[in-house]
Parts: sequence; C-alpha cells; structure tokens
Amino acid sequence: MRNVLLAVLLIISCTSFIVAGHLYWQKKIDATVRHAMTEATKFQATQKRMAYAKKLPAEVQAKIKRAIETNRPLRLVIAGSEATPAAKDGWPALLQQQLDATYGNKVFQVVVKEYKGMTTKQAIDENIARQLIKEKPDMVLWEPFLLNNNGVIDINDTLAHIDTMIKTITAALPDVTIMLQPPNPIDNAVYYPKQVKQFQTFAKEKGYIYIDHWQAWPDYKSNELNKYVDPDTDLPTKDGQKRWADFLAGYFIAK
Repeated sequence: MRNVLLAVLLIISCTSFIVAGHLYWQKKIDATVRHAMTEATKFQATQKRMAYAKKLPAEVQAKIKRAIETNRPLRLVIAGSEATPAAKDGWPALLQQQLDATYGNKVFQVVVKEYKGMTTKQAIDENIARQLIKEKPDMVLWEPFLLNNNGVIDINDTLAHIDTMIKTITAALPDVTIMLQPPNPIDNAVYYPKQVKQFQTFAKEKGYIYIDHWQAWPDYKSNELNKYVDPDTDLPTKDGQKRWADFLAGYFIAK
C-alpha cells in the first residue's frame, strides 16, 4: 500500500513538474512571439517612413532613421534672413507641418532663427555661427543672406564669409549636416541671379548640399513672379511662402 501511495505521489509530482515546465516555456514562447511581432511592426513602420526619405543624401537618411528608431527628434535649425521668417505663416512653419504629417511629430524638431537685415559680414562680426552651434543642431538649413548682401558686399567676400561660418560650425559639431539654399528670386534683377549662380557653383565645388528651390519659381524676368514675391519688399508673398515650403517638402518627402 505504501509503495502504491509513493508511486501515486511520484506520478503527481512528475505531472505537476511537466505541466509547470510546459506553462513556463509556453509563457516564454508567447513573450518571444509578442516581442518579435512588436519588433516586426516597428520595423515595418520605420521602413514605411524611410521610404519618404529615399531621395535625400545618405547622411540625412541616416539621421532620420536614427530619430525614428530612438524616438529622439532630429533637431533641424532653419536659419536665414527675413526671407526665412519665424512667423507661423512663413515657409519654415509650413514645411514643418508637412514633415510632421508625413514622418510623425516626433521625428523633426524644427527651430527657426530669423536674422532681419543681416549680411554675411554682420553674421561674422556678431558670431552668428556660435549662436547656431548653441542650438545643438543635427542639421542646419541655411539661407545665407545673399539678398541682403546684394549691392553691398562683393560675391567673393560673401562666399568667403559663408565658408568661414560653415567651418566654424562643423569644427564645433563634426556630425552636423549643413544644407544651403539661396533666398527667393526677385523681379528683373541684374546681378543677383549671377551671384546666386556663383553661390550654387561654390557649394558644388566645396561638396556642400545645395537645394535649388529657384526651379520652383516663375522666371525672374516675368511679371508672374510678382504674385509670389512682393516687388516693393522683395520678400515672398503668402503664395510665395507656400511655393517655397512645397518645394522643400518635395525635397524632404519622396512621393
């Protein structure tokens, strides 16, 4: 009788051990499956958003991917003259709206630095580069005051100032990405378009990223431009702000 009882107890113990082991491993398997499914979902979401970045330079794509995966916003500092307004209806704000709508509002953290009336010489004298460095940007989208320089500072000096500022910023922030763009076109200009062309050539020779948004505007010799650029102020109108923003959105967001 005693042996029978011991046998029964042994069977119960073994059965309990097997059941407990099965439940333990089932939980482990379930947790592993859930984790794998979560990771797969996150991967698919990342790939979906990264598809919008496929036309951007590799270093920009890498920063966007890192921002998505780490949930740490990419800090984009947009800097320029009064042609780059910090107002909520300016092209930087309109661009941010499109970036957030596409990538999500935790991928880009946009900071706008507007320097009204600034020339490149003043930017050097006032150490604007240091101000931009303090913002700790991952990327700087810079419109470097060419329109304010027009008729005031020689284009060769302008380009030297731009190069100096870029070198100052990149020396302090080796991983920063600098993206250059001109101000808006203006009606029937003579020397200014030539200066912008020299600026573009300079950027190409130096290996800097240059965004040529002028291709989105009407010809500067046509009256149609007056719809987008106020001929009295030489600044973008409401329609001009939208056109500028839409072009940049097309640059950052592949369709």
